[in-house]
Amino acid sequence: MDEPCVEAGFATLVSVPVSTQHRLLGEIDLFYRARHDDDPAQLALLETLAGHLAVAMEGLRSAALEREAAVARERALLARELHDSIAQALAFMKIQLQLLRSALKSNDPARVEATVNELDAGVRESLADVRELLLHFRTRTREQDFEPALRSTLQKFELQSGVQTRLQFNGHGQPLDPDIQVQVLHVLQESLSNVRKHARAGLVTLDVSSLPSWRFEIRDDGLGFDGRQHAADALAHVGLQIMRERAANIGASLSIESTPGQGTRVVLELPQPAPLSATQRPGRDADAESAHAA
Repeated sequence: MDEPCVEAGFATLVSVPVSTQHRLLGEIDLFYRARHDDDPAQLALLETLAGHLAVAMEGLRSAALEREAAVARERALLARELHDSIAQALAFMKIQLQLLRSALKSNDPARVEATVNELDAGVRESLADVRELLLHFRTRTREQDFEPALRSTLQKFELQSGVQTRLQFNGHGQPLDPDIQVQVLHVLQESLSNVRKHARAGLVTLDVSSLPSWRFEIRDDGLGFDGRQHAADALAHVGLQIMRERAANIGASLSIESTPGQGTRVVLELPQPAPLSATQRPGRDADAESAHAA
């Protein structure tokens, strides 16, 4: 035993390592002021406690690593959203400023007015993008608040775009985890952003069903697009790729169908939840109590 422990009046030290997979996480130390003989039963108890503690510590470590990975994925998606919206808009406005400077030097009022109009449109588009990103940041839900969150998202989209929206909510399936709800809302918001930027729609309908599994369908009556040409357009494809990545992060499938002149349909489907066990089925306890009373 170390000299400081002896000076403090301790005569015996019992130390049990806390380890998992041949990796030392710590140790449990018991200090006795009197001489203490080996006690196999006590040592077995301490080793059992150390094993449980190691499992708990490893679980906390794994959870922390998963949270860090989730944050890293979210930051990567956010960085792409910033680059593919605001950064591109700023680059566009920089070009327009150069054109405006050239028009002013050449004293061409028509070119000046046209360039100013382009700048005005670019600024408005950037403001709309920033508002959408702020809406993403503020997205927080609870299990019982998902339908109001969907309605709020559609209402904010109406205010920003002037496009009428309609929500149809069917079924009462198993509630969604709040973290999954946030990712679903991000996918829906990205889809609405594409409608605002490209569709020229008059109506957007969101159909939500939760039985047997959660399914979200967004339809618009806008211009639509040719899927082959759209896939070749890298800039237009980025928003859809972000949606697919978010869907993949929660194990969901995403399908997009569009025809020029007939609008677009986006469907997000979550995997079907596992069936409830006998101990989880509603009414089981009541049935058991009735049987017991009988």
